[in-house]
Amino acid sequence: MIKEYYNFIKRYLSLIQIKKKYIYITIITAILYKSFSLSLPFVGAMIIKYISIGNFNMSYISLVAFAIVYLLYNVTLMANYKLYGFNMKNSYYSMQSRILNKLLTVDDGFTRKIPKGRLMNSINKEVIDIGDAVDQISEFLTTIIQIVGLFAIVLSYNVYLALIFLLYAVIYIKVSVSADRNVILFHQKVKHDDDNYSSLLSQMLSGLQEIKTFNMFSKMDTKLKRIQKSFSKNYLTKRHFITLRDNDIRFITYLCRIILYFFLIFMMIEEKITIDVLVLIISYHEYLVDYLDDFLKPAFAIREVDNAVTRINDILNYKSSENLLYGDNPKDDIVGKVEFRDVVFSIGDRKILNKFNLKVKQNTVTAIVGESGSGKTSIINLLLRLYKVDSGKILIDDIDIYDYTKEVYSTNVSVVNQKPFIFNMSIKKNLDFLDKSIEHQIEACKRVGIHDFIMSLPKNYHTVLRENANNISGGQKQLISIARTLLSTSEILLLDDISTSLDPDTAKMIPKLLKELKKDHTIIMVTKKPELMKVADRIIVLGKGKVAGDGKHSELIKTNITYQLLNARKSPSRIGGFSND
Repeated sequence: MIKEYYNFIKRYLSLIQIKKKYIYITIITAILYKSFSLSLPFVGAMIIKYISIGNFNMSYISLVAFAIVYLLYNVTLMANYKLYGFNMKNSYYSMQSRILNKLLTVDDGFTRKIPKGRLMNSINKEVIDIGDAVDQISEFLTTIIQIVGLFAIVLSYNVYLALIFLLYAVIYIKVSVSADRNVILFHQKVKHDDDNYSSLLSQMLSGLQEIKTFNMFSKMDTKLKRIQKSFSKNYLTKRHFITLRDNDIRFITYLCRIILYFFLIFMMIEEKITIDVLVLIISYHEYLVDYLDDFLKPAFAIREVDNAVTRINDILNYKSSENLLYGDNPKDDIVGKVEFRDVVFSIGDRKILNKFNLKVKQNTVTAIVGESGSGKTSIINLLLRLYKVDSGKILIDDIDIYDYTKEVYSTNVSVVNQKPFIFNMSIKKNLDFLDKSIEHQIEACKRVGIHDFIMSLPKNYHTVLRENANNISGGQKQLISIARTLLSTSEILLLDDISTSLDPDTAKMIPKLLKELKKDHTIIMVTKKPELMKVADRIIVLGKGKVAGDGKHSELIKTNITYQLLNARKSPSRIGGFSND
């Protein structure tokens, strides 16, 4: 048991990364206030002793001593509470910051290992629980000292009284720990069910339209009820052991008290103790009950937090399948030349790109087209540094993309996704993430052709968008997303099939917008739309992991069979699954 807690404390302190001096000060103040607390019954017994023998002067002196000890107890207790709040705040901020920074570096395998429901529970609740445990550890360690001190005092009066106290403490701890292990076991099962429920519910909310369209609700409801049933069973079992623990402890406490009172009465009859000692021993037994609770409660909490520490460490220690670290090259005068040089890239056992070569000039629009699974999205993901190539190089302005610093790369390469995310806040605040200047925001929105629409809204730029902007059309949302990207001042724009969800009127604006944006951007776009292929300066047709066609629309439509087939097809359905090409 001691080794178990020792190992936990080591892992815990490593995780929260609070300076050791603050931990030491917290423990010292806890020792002080517990020592003063332990002294109160002793000083109180002295008051009774001197009153019983008629020495009132010493009674008053003892009373003053009692007041001083009580004052010191409260002062040190207050200091301990303030330190606890300080430690909690620091550990909370530290862990939240580290988790968020970690999320910016993980690959797609992260959410397969750590489901979103579990991740949200860890970030929201478990980080707070771990911060609270600073105080729990301090209480746990100092209460041990307090209990040892209490036994020493009782032993100084009578060895048999000390044995009664010791026997009671051993039984109390054994019963509590045994029951609590079962409580923790089923608590972990409850957490697992809660994670599964949160994950499934999150997926349902994301795919609500598809669930309604395909009448999938009854099947999803069955899955939810299955999780709810498991949750209820494990939760009730957990409550059973909690109830058993508490009732057994209450019975043991009262039985010990009866035995103790019987023994004290016998000693009074035999004149082996005085009235002040009787009061002192009874007080210390009451204190022992509280001390054992003060010892076990943090011990139980530590076991629960141990699970939270493991879950947070799973997040922080997750290793991406590829090395995605940034370099130290600070070159920031990027013009936007892009080159893939003999790039080989695989996902699992499937080779996506095989000795792939491509050079893209600055201030051009390059369209990437091909069959599903040909590697179009992989090219975008590689340029976003979501993966690392198996071999070969990807260069921007003749420098390897893995050599740039994070700040330089993130401010020069931006993406507009097929389904851009818009926050549940005003249009202005969505744009503020990139640039808070309203003049710059208006300029960007005018450039993409969304300014007039925004000004027609009741609160124009201060109009609050509902979650994921579902109170505006998909096309309007896409244009706001493009405007937000322009505010980043990136030299290279990656457009990942942005026209898929556009309404016809907005889709007609995209060719003109591309011609406007290429004046000061290098644009690489993945598209299935023939009308966008036609306006590209250059079209790259993918096939078998290589370039299967390279040229303008007018050339490829005559000479390239793959390109002819792509243009002959109708636009794909807007309802479909995810693609890992």
